[in-house]
Amino acid sequence: MSIFIAILNIVLSFVISICLLYSSQQMIDSESIINTNLTDFTSSDELANPLVLQVEQIKTIPNKIHVGEEFSINATVKNTGMYPITFIANLCDSELYAVFDYKVEELPAPACKMMSEPVILNAGEKVIVQRISGISGLTYKALEEGQSTAKVILPFKINVSNIKTIDSLVDDKFNVTINSELST
Repeated sequence: MSIFIAILNIVLSFVISICLLYSSQQMIDSESIINTNLTDFTSSDELANPLVLQVEQIKTIPNKIHVGEEFSINATVKNTGMYPITFIANLCDSELYAVFDYKVEELPAPACKMMSEPVILNAGEKVIVQRISGISGLTYKALEEGQSTAKVILPFKINVSNIKTIDSLVDDKFNVTINSELST
């Protein structure tokens, strides 16, 4: 009977050792895969990829702009990635902005003093983001009649985990038609 127990102990020790070795190798392999994926994800090509945060329906407020008028912008943004995304986007303090050609001037405006809570956009969700002229620290003013080319930009953070975030931004081009001055 004691030989049977000794053999059973040896077999069990062997099985446990193999299981631990296999389990350790699985953990090393999966950690390697995670690190490779994060490295790939944080490469500059991926961060510039507009597929993480997609900009849709860029609009001006008002829709029809005339020379001399101030206007605001808004856009619908959609999280097409697999991680939650965080950015500031309220009426008072939006990180959304646009860079226009010479036909539109950027004027400083009073900044709102309200505390801004970040928007958390989960995978698949979308939200309208605005930059309201006159209250968000920046105002756009139409200077010249014609087609103005612009790039809308929204900085954001990709929340990979509770402790790991990746800074990124999305940009997309759009055009604005500026009409002649309103006659009074």
